[in-house]
Amino acid sequence: MKTIAVVRLAAACLLAALPAVFPASAGAAKGELWEVTTQIPGMPAGMTGQAQRVCMGDDPEANARQTRESQECKVTDKQHSPTYTRVAMSCPQGRMVIEQKYNAARTEFKGTMSFSGKDGDMTMTTVGRRVGTCDVQQANREREAKIAAVQKQAAEGQAQAEAARKRQAELQMKECAAAVDSMQFSRLGVYGQCYRKDGDANCKSMMDAVSQANPQVAKACNARASEFCRRFQTQEGFLKARADETAAQACGVSTAAIKAEQCPKAAKAGALEFLGAYCPAEAKPIAEVHCARRDYTSKMDGKYARFCERYLANADFARREQPARAAAPAAGGGAGETAGQAAEQVKEGINQGINKLRGLFGR
Repeated sequence: MKTIAVVRLAAACLLAALPAVFPASAGAAKGELWEVTTQIPGMPAGMTGQAQRVCMGDDPEANARQTRESQECKVTDKQHSPTYTRVAMSCPQGRMVIEQKYNAARTEFKGTMSFSGKDGDMTMTTVGRRVGTCDVQQANREREAKIAAVQKQAAEGQAQAEAARKRQAELQMKECAAAVDSMQFSRLGVYGQCYRKDGDANCKSMMDAVSQANPQVAKACNARASEFCRRFQTQEGFLKARADETAAQACGVSTAAIKAEQCPKAAKAGALEFLGAYCPAEAKPIAEVHCARRDYTSKMDGKYARFCERYLANADFARREQPARAAAPAAGGGAGETAGQAAEQVKEGINQGINKLRGLFGR
């Protein structure tokens, strides 16, 4: 894709690479009026492919240098004959060569303009026919106005594209930050999916693409992915992420290992919510005291409410208790019922779960 600098120069050359007429026209302001159609690959739609009427004087070098964009160019070679004109120019942006071939009557021509420089290479083709005479000075003023309009349009387009890119970058970085705040792994997008997967060809391709598109976003979101994985291994982050197995795999850890590390710490610190959710061994003694008594319903707003709610709802804990319950009838409220049946009743309502825990704890 050509840079905006090449497009601007092309717009100038579009009007500069036009036929010179010999011999000189009568009068200093007289010129030949040509209808010219130009094709420039890669230019915005509507800027080429349409016929334009252009007024040209009788000096090919002056014609080639009459635009602002080409005034700093130096003519390095020029050739002309009744049916051929060639002008080579060295410009700050690169090298430009204009060639035009006419019919014998010099009423029609075909031409090319080739450009090569640090901003890219470009070739445009032109065809034209002479349609009358014109005022060169007036035509130059109109030409400059057209070039200025084209350049303004290109600059505005570039500014709009840059503003859109900036807005998209800001939104992406906010989304990555929100992923850590909410501990929602999916919000990291490709930065989470490809975290520490340098050996994966697909991930490498995607990460290279996003890094090239916006290095600032890639740096910020990669840092957020790292922060997410660090926080995921804490009690607060693990709770908030709901022990997301997908996140664990992406971070290169296991939920079982995190529980094994954090449950003793949670028991020591009295982190009831974490214990109730993920630590059956450490949570059971507390549940026996605070989640199965007859006055539990009167403590629904107490500090053990969330603990008991999580403990009751944890199907994994119920399965762990199943062997013990199968060995002996539960005392009080539902003898012979399995832990699985109790878990199903828990899902139907908190009070039914309480009754089953009473049976489980022998109360």
